[in-house]
Formats: sequence, structure tokens, C-alpha cells
Amino acid sequence: MTKEKFELEQRAIIIPVYVEIDGIINELEFIVDTGTPETLICEKAIRLMGYTPVDSIEDVSIQTVGGAAKAYRYIIDSIMSIGITKRNIKVISHKMPEDAGVDGLLGLDFFENTRLIIDFKTAEIIVE
Repeated sequence: MTKEKFELEQRAIIIPVYVEIDGIINELEFIVDTGTPETLICEKAIRLMGYTPVDSIEDVSIQTVGGAAKAYRYIIDSIMSIGITKRNIKVISHKMPEDAGVDGLLGLDFFENTRLIIDFKTAEIIVE
């Protein structure tokens, strides 16, 4: 069992996430978003890690609050957070609002085969 504290005042569950690309590990902050089927890394962060749309494995269409939008799918060496490591994970990259204050969204694909508990009394996310 692994626990990670989050700040209730932020009105979102934001946790540190470590993204590895070509042996370089980048520390980012993601929102835990169980309403998102696939993990998303903002376009700015993926570019800072050296990826461009040319490196994507495919173009995809995603549904955003504003409607359908074009995005790119990449394969990332690994994503690590709260005791979970996913290797060779497919992620979506898309622009996020500048004021989002995070680098991405941890989607349902990241939490597959785990037991996820979000405890608002203790402000902890727990993974078993």
C-alpha cells in the first residue's frame, strides 16, 4: 500500500509524477482524473522532454470541454507515481490551459489492476 498526500484547498488531487524518456526522469505534477480514460501529458511538457508530433505514433481526436480536438499519442518509457510504475505506456498529448497549473492528467489506464482509495478526511490517495 502506498499513500500520497494532496491539498484539499487546490480543489483537485494533484500529485508528483515522474516521467522517464530516454533515461531522463522528469518530475511533473498531474491531476488524478478518474474521468479520463487515458493519461494525458500537456503539449508544452512533452516538447520540453524532446518529443514533437513527428515522434508520435498516431494522431487522435479527443473530446475536451470545448468539443473535439486533435491530439497526438506517444509511447513513454515509464511513468511512476504513488508506488505504481507503468512501462511503455501510451499517452495522449494535448494543449492544456495556461492557468491549469499542472503538466497532465493521470487517467484510468494508469490505475488499471490497482485498488484506488481517495480519502478526503485525511487528504490522501491510497493505492494497493
